[in-house]
Amino acid sequence: MADENGEERRTIHSRLRFLLVLILILAAISALLHLEKFRRLKDIGRGKEKLAALVRSRPVEATMARRARFYQIQYFLGYPPAASYAAADLARRIAAIDAPLRLLSVQIDPGVHDLGFELTVEAATGGPGEARRLAVFLERLRHVPNVVLADLSGPGAGIRGGGVRVYTLNGRAELQP
Repeated sequence: MADENGEERRTIHSRLRFLLVLILILAAISALLHLEKFRRLKDIGRGKEKLAALVRSRPVEATMARRARFYQIQYFLGYPPAASYAAADLARRIAAIDAPLRLLSVQIDPGVHDLGFELTVEAATGGPGEARRLAVFLERLRHVPNVVLADLSGPGAGIRGGGVRVYTLNGRAELQP
């Protein structure tokens, strides 16, 4: 019986030790988890402070303003050569129109976004085919790339010496920088 009592006490002691070790392990894990939670909350707090400082300094707006200023400068520095090239290109394309009318003058006025132009063309002595030749020239002019508008200006033709009729045409072309 004494043996059974001793055996029973050892079993109770071993169970108590096991329970005590288990409680200590669980307490240690709980403490480690709480420490980790506290550390992460501090990291979140530091992140919030950095974000608040970043929002206060407004770097996005400053970057956008610098970028807008850069593009404005690029536009104004690049406008004269772009307008010059576009005007020369338009003049070459108009001169290349194969038409029965003779081109006397080309005046191109660059605007901010487009090119205004005025053409003076000469038609040989009038006749039934003159209106058709003028219509063909206008149609070909309207098909020149970037030309958005081309039409006769004024009521009709002016007459020069020798029975030659002179027409003035106005139009607009897109400026492609």
